[in-house]
Amino acid sequence: MTREITSATNPFVKELRALATSKKARQESGTFIIEGWRGIGTLLTHESQSYKLERLVISKERQNDPRLPDSIDTVVLPDFVFAKISDVKNTQGILGVVRHTPAPFEFFPDTGHYLLLDAIRDPGNLGTLIRSAVGAEFDGILLYGDCVEPFNPKVIRSSMGTFAFSNIWTISHIDIDRLLATGYEFCATTGHDGNSLYETVFTKKTVLVVGSEAHGISDELMQLATQTITIPLAKECESLNAAMAGSICMFQIRLGSSCDTSRA
Repeated sequence: MTREITSATNPFVKELRALATSKKARQESGTFIIEGWRGIGTLLTHESQSYKLERLVISKERQNDPRLPDSIDTVVLPDFVFAKISDVKNTQGILGVVRHTPAPFEFFPDTGHYLLLDAIRDPGNLGTLIRSAVGAEFDGILLYGDCVEPFNPKVIRSSMGTFAFSNIWTISHIDIDRLLATGYEFCATTGHDGNSLYETVFTKKTVLVVGSEAHGISDELMQLATQTITIPLAKECESLNAAMAGSICMFQIRLGSSCDTSRA
């Protein structure tokens, strides 16, 4: 069903603006916004137990787009109203309202790769790390401490649609204790004085810990680390940002361990 809304003060438009700008609104409603065809196309073509595309919102300019499905409720907005919601300078004129059904944190007891992010605050970094974790076939992304909300529009956009294939959990120290008790090794990234990434042997049960660029990994998590790893850099390069460093480490772990990544 398609319907048209013309007023910027319509309650549904206000709801959309809240989802675009307010973490509280997203958490209370259990929904978030995804903008652009890449992510929406992913949700239309791949079933997900965690994410359901509930509604499409399009600008009037795009209402005759042949890619629009008949199976999803669609709301048409005037271009100027759509622009008030969009978080993108050059918008494609389409966004979706997605319902997230969170699952309890579960992990593979015998083999697995997990990315633990400690107080990652930059949305672009988190989105890129989600994308890399999916690409490296990691089994889950664990958010610890004061991390940016994973359904922030900038995070979703930076993930380039891969969030739909990811398992993302916000965890507590109790969950960390469970991983340690099950024999998972915690490999903490550090800028200096760690073992060379390329000389490190990774086990079938690895948790890669990445901290923020501003503060690094907290003392609490560093004390739990089985080993620390450093990416060797040319002397002309002082450091890498969190997203780049984490991505390099994930692919090296995938390459350098014998973990079975053939699970669906």
